[in-house]
Amino acid sequence: MAALNSAVALLLVTLGFSAIEADIVFPSQAKLTDNASYDYIIVGGGTCGCVIARRLVDSNYTVLVLESGDDPSANSMLPGLFYLLPGTSIDYDYRSTFDDYAAGAQGNFTRLTAGNALGGSSVLNHHLSIRPIPQDYDDIASLTGDDGWSYDNMLPYFKKTETVKDEEIASTYSEYHGDSGPVGITRELHDDDVAYYLKALAEVGNPTVEDLNGPVSVGYMQPLLNIASGIRQTPAYVYLNDIKDNPNLHVSKNTKVSKINFENSTAVSVEAIYKDTTYTFRANKEIIVSAGVFNTPQILQLSGVGSTDVLDSLNVDQVADLPVGDNLRIPPTVIVVQKTKKHILPSIPNLVHAFVPFSIPFPLLLGTTPINKSSEIPDYQTYNLMLPHDTPYLTLACTFVYGYSLDVCLRWQTQIASRDAVYSVVVNLDAVSTGTVRANSTDINDAPLITTGFYSESEDLERAVDILLDLLAVEDSATLKDLGAAVVGVDFSECADKEAGSREFWKCYVLHRTIAGFLYSGTCPMQTCVDSELKLLGLNKIRVADASVFPKVLHGALNAAVLSLGEKAADLILQDAAN
Repeated sequence: MAALNSAVALLLVTLGFSAIEADIVFPSQAKLTDNASYDYIIVGGGTCGCVIARRLVDSNYTVLVLESGDDPSANSMLPGLFYLLPGTSIDYDYRSTFDDYAAGAQGNFTRLTAGNALGGSSVLNHHLSIRPIPQDYDDIASLTGDDGWSYDNMLPYFKKTETVKDEEIASTYSEYHGDSGPVGITRELHDDDVAYYLKALAEVGNPTVEDLNGPVSVGYMQPLLNIASGIRQTPAYVYLNDIKDNPNLHVSKNTKVSKINFENSTAVSVEAIYKDTTYTFRANKEIIVSAGVFNTPQILQLSGVGSTDVLDSLNVDQVADLPVGDNLRIPPTVIVVQKTKKHILPSIPNLVHAFVPFSIPFPLLLGTTPINKSSEIPDYQTYNLMLPHDTPYLTLACTFVYGYSLDVCLRWQTQIASRDAVYSVVVNLDAVSTGTVRANSTDINDAPLITTGFYSESEDLERAVDILLDLLAVEDSATLKDLGAAVVGVDFSECADKEAGSREFWKCYVLHRTIAGFLYSGTCPMQTCVDSELKLLGLNKIRVADASVFPKVLHGALNAAVLSLGEKAADLILQDAAN
């Protein structure tokens, strides 16, 4: 029977991959002509770039999208394989500069996963459709003096991106959700499997909610996901599929933009490398830089947009003195693992479920949580993998996704033997430390220098301890006490000299278990680098549209925020074109 299950599983996954490859087609490689002109040139075919391209082509403009990566892989389109994608060809797989203070978890260099494919990081993220909280946008509106960024004015853009296919969410929270957008949104419900943990969380003041994108912003839920019909909903597919054959859309993949050219402070053209040949492309209307939090500042610096000291170190002539690449915001993230009672969750009964990856192979809980339980503003976010006993997912996620060393992951795996486990990815949403991004040289092929700045402000370390203590208070619940639940993986040599459970121990734990997560922003922010219309200050015919424009950490996963940013940016661009 086992052999039969294996054979069936192999057949099903083979058929699944074949179906993916047959049904999902991306725009073909454009035929490039040197000195060709387009109405708009989009530097970076990531999440935001795909959205903008769609809306500009819909309005009958000619658009060239220059993307450094290739099409998303077939693996990336299968939701259940998300934990195998980091470190593959669709990941830039950057490393931070040396950090022997807060990067001990990953050999003193923090791993920085970022999408390098058409669709950007939407092709390898965790599928979460969780928006920032309303205050995030109201704060941006206040900062910029532009009420167009208020939550009330951004909500239509969120709705425009999506079609919620979950009937209960769509009917109960219709005022918050779209029903005709490109991105399909679903839930994968495992009520029986997660009930015990939700009960325990409620016992220590953390409510269960149905939709964190609705009227409340704190609590725990089974998350909304960018998955529909068993397919990842990357904008490379859902936004571009309908226009992939439109003659106004040209997409060049495996193409590195090396420089943006200016004439009298006006952006006029880009230089890009494809198959070792450098091309120049001219923009009749605008250039939109949408290359991501790490690559947007690198390209701008190599084009003469940056602070004087950075450009002098590169021997690049300055076009505009802007603090591009400063204010890198990466909320420090820590993993905590708890073992629970044996066999609370069913183990996967055969290989068919594991090898047919059209859904996520374990239950998920998403929490946005305030330390003060009366607050409506979360201090931290947790992404909780509810792992069935005696399955390899902890080690796979721990190594492939989060980049811990194998010995750390095996210690966790060993200590949950015959136990179900909760693998919690804990994100400090209120961190104030900032890092930097710098071009390493004038060669665009050299990875940028990325300094995370983790815990450079001591209050972030203190807050990290407060967060872990608040999270682990769930073990004081009657439910988890009855299950014999306990945190595991806390017996390691680096912190052996600290009193177990003390604040000093947890500080040590944090410094040896911090990773980057996936929430990057801030390197070309509104107010100091771009205005509220996303135009680079002091320059003409050039905007930035990606997560680098957000001036602070947002209280949510970034995919929904960047999709809505793309919709808003497209409207801003089209409004200018009409005028």
